Amino acid sequence: MKSSTSKSKSRIQGEGDYDSARKYDEQAHAFAASGKVEQAARQAAPRNAQEKDEMRKAEAEGRAHAKGQPHAGQDEGSPGRPRPAKEAPGKHPQGRNPTPEKLPGR
Repeated sequence: MKSSTSKSKSRIQGEGDYDSARKYDEQAHAFAASGKVEQAARQAAPRNAQEKDEMRKAEAEGRAHAKGQPHAGQDEGSPGRPRPAKEAPGKHPQGRNPTPEKLPGR
């Protein structure tokens, strides 16, 4: 008979915690089906202009940490930092592309 400690060691935890993911999915589905989503959204809405501004700043800060998202305080249309031009691999930045030598036997 296997002990409960060996069973818990074989389960994947951390990024692959299947039990927690399953529980979360079940609870999220139950909440969505409960009809309380609109009520929760109204309760979470900002109550005044100052709260609305704080929420926007917090969202921008969170987006600044997300990969591939605009930085804090920038809209997607903002100029921001210039992006490097995407060139084909092996292309010289000043246009000087040497012709590769033919190697003997190839």
